This record gives sequence, C-alpha cells and structure tokens, in this order.
Amino acid sequence: MLFILSACLVSGKASGQDNSSVIRKENAPPVKAIFVVHSSYRDIEKFRAFAEQIARLRPFGRIDMYINLTAEKADFEMPEGGSPWHEYAAYDRSLSKFFPDEKIAPFIPEELVNKNRQLLKQKVKIIRDLGLNAGYRANEPHFLPKAFFESYPHLRGPRVDHPRRSLQKEFSPCFHQKETRDMYQHMVNTLFKNVPEINTVHFNMNDAGSGFCWAEWLYSGPNGPVNCKNLNMSERVLNLVNLFKNGAGQTGHDIDIFMWGMFTNSEIDDIISHLPDNCFVRGVEKGNFPPVKNVGGMAWSANPVRGIINPLGILRTLNSNSENMPQRYSLGFSGAYDRGTERLETVEKVVDIIEDYLANPAEEGLVPALQNLQKLCVEWAGEESADRLFEAFVALDEALKLKQATIGGLSTLYWGVSTRQITRPLVIVPERLSPQEEAYFLPHVFNVSLEEARNDYMDIHGGGHNAIPMGAAGHFLSDLKKVYTSMEKITNAPEQKFLDNMAMALRIYSSVVRSCGNFNDAQMIRNRNKEVLSGPVHRPNKIPTWTGDQDLLDFNEIMRDELDNTNELIDLLENGGMDLINHAEDPTLEDTFLLGPDLIENLKQKRKIMLDHWLDIEDYMTSPFK
Repeated sequence: MLFILSACLVSGKASGQDNSSVIRKENAPPVKAIFVVHSSYRDIEKFRAFAEQIARLRPFGRIDMYINLTAEKADFEMPEGGSPWHEYAAYDRSLSKFFPDEKIAPFIPEELVNKNRQLLKQKVKIIRDLGLNAGYRANEPHFLPKAFFESYPHLRGPRVDHPRRSLQKEFSPCFHQKETRDMYQHMVNTLFKNVPEINTVHFNMNDAGSGFCWAEWLYSGPNGPVNCKNLNMSERVLNLVNLFKNGAGQTGHDIDIFMWGMFTNSEIDDIISHLPDNCFVRGVEKGNFPPVKNVGGMAWSANPVRGIINPLGILRTLNSNSENMPQRYSLGFSGAYDRGTERLETVEKVVDIIEDYLANPAEEGLVPALQNLQKLCVEWAGEESADRLFEAFVALDEALKLKQATIGGLSTLYWGVSTRQITRPLVIVPERLSPQEEAYFLPHVFNVSLEEARNDYMDIHGGGHNAIPMGAAGHFLSDLKKVYTSMEKITNAPEQKFLDNMAMALRIYSSVVRSCGNFNDAQMIRNRNKEVLSGPVHRPNKIPTWTGDQDLLDFNEIMRDELDNTNELIDLLENGGMDLINHAEDPTLEDTFLLGPDLIENLKQKRKIMLDHWLDIEDYMTSPFK
C-alpha cells in the first residue's frame, strides 16, 4: 500500500500536503443525507455531549437519533440461575418495556417501565433542543413473560429462544390474532404520540428475543399455532409494518422502516414483493436495503476495547460511489448488545472526519481518500509527525483487512469476553480448578453446560466451529504492534492525548487478541491429548529423553506467553487503561457480555491460579529428561 501511495499521490509528503491538492468534485452541491445514529449512553449528560457532537452534521441532512434505550437490564426476564441466551435480549428495547398495553402492563415491572420512559423523555428533550429527529430500534415481536400467556393462552405465538443456548423456553405473541395486533397498535400509537419526531424504525426479527410464527429459521425450528401455519411470511411481517405506518400517520409524515432478520431467501422474496414504500428488509443472504455507509468507532468490533478508529476505513467508506439520493449513513457508537459506549473524544474525531468530508466532498476512489488522510494527519499530529501517523493509519487499515481475510472468526467479544478468555486461567486440565478458583469467571461463561464451559475453551456459544489454525493470530498481532509502537513515538502533537489513548487502546486490543489466540492453540493441544488428560495422574517412565512430549513443550510455551500477556495487560490497566475498556461500574452488573469493575483483580487471580497449576501438565505428559 505504501508503495502505491508514493506513485499515486499528487504531490509532496504527507506532512506537506495542502488542502488544495485533494481531488474535489467540481461544483459539488451541498450533500443532503440521512444520518441514523446508534449509541448506548445511559448517562444523560454524556448523551447530551454525544448528541451535541452529532448535531454538527445538521447542515448536511436529517439526523435520526435512536432514543429508546432501556435504562437498565430486564432482570425480570432472566430465569433463576441465569440463562446464556437471555443475555442477548436482556437490554432489548421492545415496545412493551416503554408503553405496555393494559393487557401486558401487569406482567412488566412498573419501576422498569417508568425508568425506561423517563430516560426516553430526557433524550427526546435533548434532541428537540438540538433540532434533531428520532429513530426507534427494537427486536419485535419480542417474547412476553410466561405469566402473560397463562392469562392469554390464545395469544401464544412461536417459541423464539435458542435451544442450544437457552435454559428456559420463551414465546412471542401470534400476530395472526387481532387481539395481538390491537395491543401493538395501541403501544405504537402511544410511542408516536410521545415521540412524533421518529423518522426511522429498525427491527431485528427472528433473532435475540423476537420471532414470527412459522418462520423457517426460528432457532428452535418453524413453529407456532396450527391455525396460522399456512400464512405467507409477508402477511406476518406486514401486520407489524402496517401498525407502525398507521401510528406514524398521526404525525403527518411517513417513516422509513428497515428490517433485518433470520429469513430464508424465499421468505425475503415474498416480503419484498409486498412491502409498501420506504420499507426495506434484509435476510442473511439477500434483501432490498438501499446503499448505507456504515461509519463509527470500533467499540463493537474491538469489544471490550474502546477508543480505536480506522480513519482510512472511514474515509474510504465516505468516498465510495453511491448514486442513491439522499445518501444514507449509519453511525454506530455502541458496545455489544447495548452494553458499553464509545468514548466521547473518539466520537468527536469521527464526526470531524465526516464533517470535513461532507463540507469538501472529494472524487470517488482511493487516491482522494489517501489525500484526505494526509490532511487529517497534519491536523492531528502536526507537520513533524504527520508522515509517521499517516503510515500508522495505513498499516492499521491493512492489518484489519488482513484479520478479516485470515482470522475473521476470531471475535474478541465472543471469545475474549463471553467465554472469558481474557480473565480465566489457561491451564492444561481445567477440571482441577477448585470451585473457589472458578468462582470469579465461570458463572459468566456463555454456555448452557457447566461442564462444557469449564472444559472446552473453544466452545463458543455452543459450537466449536470458529477455531483458527494454530498460530494464525501471530501475523495480526505483529501488524498491530507496528501500528501502536509507531504511534507511541509521536510527541508534541496537536491531538497528543487522543493519539496516546488510541495507542494504548490498540495495545489492550492486541492483548485480548493474543489471549484469544493462546486459548485457541491451547485447546487444540488439549483436544489432541483428550484421552491422556482424562486418564489417571501418572509419572513418566525413566527412559532419558532430550525433549519429552512435544505437546508439553508447546503448551508450556503458550502458557508462558499468556502469563506474560496477563502481566502486560495488568500494567496497562493500572496505568489508565481501564477507561479504554467497556466494563460495568457496579459488580452486580457484570454479565456474560460485560466485564466487571474488578478486572485488574480478576487478572491477578488468573495469574496466581496459572502459577499454582503450572506443573499439572507433568502429571500427564513426559517432561524432558536430559
């Protein structure tokens, strides 16, 4: 990439690049766009600061800010003892959690509804003050409590939970029933009465708490009442779509409805053929979504780390060709499953990039994007360090593309957080850990089976199909190291604090990836030696061997690397890094998708337990005898 740069750029070094050399569109009219903005700020003052940053984009188009975030976790939905699948939906923002119909209200905690409604009203006031519009986002039709269906058994729709991930069955209401539609119409009308500014509605369907009767890709299989089995999927979906269209009619304007769901291609074709205007749907493989430019931070993709952006990736997305007008943008600044947020200084930098691009739209293509990156590096790092930052950002973009192409299955969220590879000890025989040693991490591992959670490091949400080749994470880690070590050499930059924080965030992210790679490789060795490790403890024979078992040597090397990695992560977190990690402020709010506030102490426990069990492997494999 850097060689291409030197041949393609119009003139000069990055540090000397002038604004005028960027290839601009001639006589480009002001860009009119639609920005749909997703965030997870529950602190109202932080949301205000966030909204003020986003409001800078008002001159370029309409801003629809999602405002229906739940104030807290829906603990009433969690089965006693917990259930992994329910964690997906625990912060879902269904209608019934804000404006429950009178039939539903007795089964939803009033205190939760009041808190949700209060947060919504506070956010609506802020966006009104700033001249912004609103968006609504939810998983619908969402499952309802068991007690509701005991009172209204005729409204029971499909089972929507995931049998491999859930410890309690859950059902959503049947939309074939007029009574269900009437309930929902009342809730929708109340929503639009309170928030007439809503222009964009987004649904997730047949996923994470929601589902339609007889959808083919429901997680437990197609199911529902017999009397609605033969309806087309379009009829089911249109029932919900029309309720929202009717509700929006009260406001005097139409709404855009976007639906993503676990639908087959044939279901998608059927739905598309019946959709009204300004309604769009997408399944796993196909759909009719208009082009949308996705821009934001990396608080989801680098979870649990925040404070990282890919400026070249953002510029390339902004610069991509699109004939659709108005141009649609999706701006994402949320953590996983509405847990955690992006840092406000990171949001500011992303908005800086978008604002500058829209004020000075460039020609499509890589060269103008690179020229804009040069200009950005001068602004952030100063003339003296602009070249170094430019090369670091290009290298980061290349590294992230390489990761996607080679180890795309490695997820720092699903591996590092929800399987607790960040905090759990890496040992050869996890069964040898005591209940006291397991207590701080095992309850948070996403698994319906305690034994699988304990014994299989690579049982990721019930499956082991995501493993990567042994050692495959090493190339990505090497590329990341080049980026953050280069950024750390920048001094006296105009945006020094931001660059320092991003370099540290990249170090922390690298540490999480390193743990994921180590646990992946360790489990491969454990799988190869399953019979030996499940057998009795035994001493090796007395025959001299220069190397012993190669798997013992390899596992010891992995163990040592993870120990060193843990020590390095502790140092980072003790020196300001905790602010770069999305984590619960209250220990009671730690869950499978959110690390706890005692993360540093957890890592110290991990270190101690690993050292306490360092020699366990020698009870099963032959050590060198030289």
